[in-house]
Amino acid sequence: MGNGSGTGPNQFQFPEGLFIEPKTQILYVTDVSNNRVQKRYPNGEIKTAAGQANCEGGSTPDKLSGPRDVVADEHENVYVVDEGNQRVQFWEKDAKIGKMVAGDGTPGSSSSEFS
Repeated sequence: MGNGSGTGPNQFQFPEGLFIEPKTQILYVTDVSNNRVQKRYPNGEIKTAAGQANCEGGSTPDKLSGPRDVVADEHENVYVVDEGNQRVQFWEKDAKIGKMVAGDGTPGSSSSEFS
């Protein structure tokens, strides 16, 4: 990971959030401008954990917009701070779609919104 700037599986456009799952030693990185979360296994394999591998961003449940932070469990499920969409999404391992678990997709100060 980090093979220059770009959209390939081993490249980033503004990496920001970083998480290493303690049991599996899988590295997770939010790739902000590529609208995805990448994971790197200890054997070097790289996969997209959340968002679209082709870097397409958006507000539908299968896309992210500027993910900023990530945390994962030992089963490879991830929670992603999706800043551009004002939400936190949960993605199960190998899921093609995430589930909104916090926020409502709009900025604001109510208990269901982020600002």
